Amino acid sequence: MSRRILAITIAIVLATLGTVGGLILVFSADNRAENRIGNPVTVAVAAMAIPVGTTGAQIREEEMVRLVKMPQASVPADVMSEISPELDSMVITSNIAAGQLLLRAQFGDDAAVTSGLALPPGKMAVTVLTESPEAGFVQAGSEVAIFVTYPLVQANGTTTNLERTRVLLPRVKVLAVGPRQQQSRSSSSGDSSNSVMLTVAVNQEEAERLIEALSHGTLYLGLLNDSVEVTPGSGVDNTDRGGATPLFP
Repeated sequence: MSRRILAITIAIVLATLGTVGGLILVFSADNRAENRIGNPVTVAVAAMAIPVGTTGAQIREEEMVRLVKMPQASVPADVMSEISPELDSMVITSNIAAGQLLLRAQFGDDAAVTSGLALPPGKMAVTVLTESPEAGFVQAGSEVAIFVTYPLVQANGTTTNLERTRVLLPRVKVLAVGPRQQQSRSSSSGDSSNSVMLTVAVNQEEAERLIEALSHGTLYLGLLNDSVEVTPGSGVDNTDRGGATPLFP
């Protein structure tokens, strides 16, 4: 009996040492991977879904974020490196999904939260569907340029076989990004594309242009930073000459 108890004890000890050794190897691999990142910065990532209205104090106390290292070139300029005590009384102004980077623009005063979104003064929230691949990199607080590709229509309403792409809105703020949806491009081709619901802050004129463009064309996004300046113009069409800037000059 004593030998059996001794054998069981030794087996438990060896299993424990094996588990601890495995964990040490995993943590060492994670550390080596982080150390290989060029020009790394520490960023705060949501460890769980953070609902609108959550205070900075709650985020810290309930450990709702985790800190990881990422290449500086791959993260927005206003990404959070920590949730400091100065944010304790401020709240999250739009829902944050698990795994999403936390940005300074996502924090605001409690009074600024309206129906789950923080609306800038004089702006309304408009939600559109976009198939732009860049939408996967856009987060709440980002600024984007919106382009539209549409068929040309003459002043008398006659349609043409020409298409044009031009800047619709040179710079708008993203309030929220919805889930990605898979849609069929056409019933005959069977092709599919990923679409994303995007909510942006716009004034009345911008909202009218955005809704009209969505009714007649396809929207594309350009993710912006402070150094990018987008200038509206006549756009590019699918002809070799005449009209707007030709696709093939």
